[in-house]
Amino acid sequence: MKNRFQYNKAQPLAGWGYRFDSMTEVKFAISVMEEFAFIRSPVSMYFHPGSFQLTAHPRLFHRRYTPDFLIRHLRTKMAFLVEIKPRAFERNTELDQHRQVATNYIRALKFDWIYKVVYDDEIILNEQQLHDFEECLSLKPEFRYAWFDKYLKRMSSLPPRLMDRSNAHIDFIMRGWESAAPNLFTPIK
Repeated sequence: MKNRFQYNKAQPLAGWGYRFDSMTEVKFAISVMEEFAFIRSPVSMYFHPGSFQLTAHPRLFHRRYTPDFLIRHLRTKMAFLVEIKPRAFERNTELDQHRQVATNYIRALKFDWIYKVVYDDEIILNEQQLHDFEECLSLKPEFRYAWFDKYLKRMSSLPPRLMDRSNAHIDFIMRGWESAAPNLFTPIK
């Protein structure tokens, strides 16, 4: 019997050049943006549902898994392929399958990433981040995008890092090549 978690309807939000599927993903992004560079939905992995083996040539019976974030710490260079889930998803068999697929992917491509599931109750915001997030939550969904524009303007050193779609930015996040993306290492004010 398949153990599938049923989500409540997500409140997607597009901004920062990204599309967030839920406010929990927005909360996570706010929590890491000062110390990590990140890519939203960085890779899609196609796999056989029985063996969880990856395939480069998906067919009709293959499944796709796309983790939520790839983040790399700006100082330590540690990278994490992150899946955001509600705590109720903790013992879900589908999550175990995704963990195996992601681990196979990381190993096959010899990346230095660590796969990590972050549950909603593990996302910790500092006082200012919490205030900002609650302000966003208080708005109607259609006004949240404008809120993010204002939020980014307040955080003057962050937009270039978040909005940067250059190869250097991607190389840093994917492979940790600091020399490729020197603009990522400006201190946060």
